[in-house]
Amino acid sequence: MRGTTIAALGTTIALVCAALAGCGDGGDPATREAPPGRELTGREKSRLDRAEELLVARCMAEHGFRYTPSEPADAETGGGGGYVLDDVEWAREHGYGGELRRKVLTARKDNPNLTYRASLSEDRLRAYTAALGGRPSEGMLSVELPGGGTIRTARGGCRATAQEELYGHRETWFRVDKVHGNLAPLYLPDLVQDERFTDAVEAWARCMRAAGHDYAEPPHIRAQLPTLTEGLSARDAHDVEVGLAVAEATCARDTGLAHTARALHDEYRAPVAQQYAEELTTHHHMRLAALKQAKQVISSQA
Repeated sequence: MRGTTIAALGTTIALVCAALAGCGDGGDPATREAPPGRELTGREKSRLDRAEELLVARCMAEHGFRYTPSEPADAETGGGGGYVLDDVEWAREHGYGGELRRKVLTARKDNPNLTYRASLSEDRLRAYTAALGGRPSEGMLSVELPGGGTIRTARGGCRATAQEELYGHRETWFRVDKVHGNLAPLYLPDLVQDERFTDAVEAWARCMRAAGHDYAEPPHIRAQLPTLTEGLSARDAHDVEVGLAVAEATCARDTGLAHTARALHDEYRAPVAQQYAEELTTHHHMRLAALKQAKQVISSQA
């Protein structure tokens, strides 16, 4: 790990971010104004996604278009992502989640909204796109991200209308949600070069070599999987995936790599989150309030 190239370091940063609950969902700011309580569960996040999709469909119908709400992704599909897998039982059943993700991709290809869009004339398709995502001429929202850069989105459209109804003031929601999800670049570059992290990765690599798998760090396994499973049947490819995933998770557990990464995440994130305590508190309260609204939306469609 100490010899990691800059390109590999960038990959490591991105995957550590994904491994630690999306980086936006980490520890609370260590201030008196810190967001109270817990993070949302996977089921609660799915409820928010489902309610937003239902509200989009309702809005699109008012504009004269058909829109089929997408089903929230199964929470299980995320278990094999991130920097390191440490759930041995999940790995034994799902490997890295390849089969689960393939089901999601198949469902997306069969999305009735794509078929419906393809049936529209050019004029109707332009109107559909504007109704769903808004027009730049209606004005744009803009947020400067903590790590640099700017995200912009149209003010109008059914997606915006749905978020306004679900979360309240949409401009505020857009701002705090983007801050919440984009703090990682401010601290992960330092985290992945911390000696405690690199030592834990090296211990994991030694454990993997002892198990017959020579990988310097967990992302190298994901990178090699397509080659390792090329030409194999779905069953055999899954077996290869499971074998590697179980070894990775066992070594992550036995060497404490995942625990070390999460502890360092909380340590490094805390002072950064403190700078954005107001935004994170607002984000927390808006999501909790949205859960109540989501319940009503879903119940009304039952």
